[in-house]
Amino acid sequence: MRPGIRIVVLAFGVAVALPAGAQKTTNDSYVSDMVTTLTDASRWSLSGNVAANTYETFLMQNVPGGQRALRGNSNLGWGLAAGFDIDDKLGVRLGWTYTNAKLQFKDFSGTGAELLESGDLGKLKSNIAALDVVHYFVGSRSLIAPYAGAGVAGVWSSLSPEDAVLITPGGSQQFHLGITANVGVQVRFIPQLFGRLEWNTLGAGNPFNGNRSYKTNVGDTFDEPSRVAKTEWRFAAAYYFGTPTTQPTVTATKTK
Repeated sequence: MRPGIRIVVLAFGVAVALPAGAQKTTNDSYVSDMVTTLTDASRWSLSGNVAANTYETFLMQNVPGGQRALRGNSNLGWGLAAGFDIDDKLGVRLGWTYTNAKLQFKDFSGTGAELLESGDLGKLKSNIAALDVVHYFVGSRSLIAPYAGAGVAGVWSSLSPEDAVLITPGGSQQFHLGITANVGVQVRFIPQLFGRLEWNTLGAGNPFNGNRSYKTNVGDTFDEPSRVAKTEWRFAAAYYFGTPTTQPTVTATKTK
């Protein structure tokens, strides 16, 4: 092989090998950074909460004397969640919540009377798994950190009738998908322990709407919303498994 050709081949080999080596180094560095981030205990948290829940209307009926609505009474729920801080102001949270609401008819005649009301019709139990993305408006480890978030949820519902008014022709178990939204504030007690006050809303499929839905065998039902909202106020405690090396701070910039 001529010397000139050898030089060209050698140069080509070096040109190919150098980017490949650089790419491998970049990939190795990226994987190493990912592993370091995911194994950083200070980014992980575990929280527990109790919540006051309220359901909107499941269905509306015309009955002698006026109209009535099937609703769930205000009740207490509870839940657990695991969180991960992607950075100082952004995190993800995987949570589970349990609620147990007693169903009742509320008088919607508009007269202020309670003649059409009746309670203890049944218990609607819900297990909710939700994945939320949370944005902190200041650093998540600040003394006071307001935040907002949104996500998706899966809702497993179970109805236990306590009166002949409610029936389950399609079975007592149902599953629906939903969308969540929340706003709240997180307060630091000690470097790794925080308290939260949060307003959360969930919009999911109505278990009293559809082919396999729960039914009532009395009254003239004229409205079954396709989706029902559940709102709740959550009081939570969150524990972070480590302290970040650099504490996030809120600073003010002086302008002239």
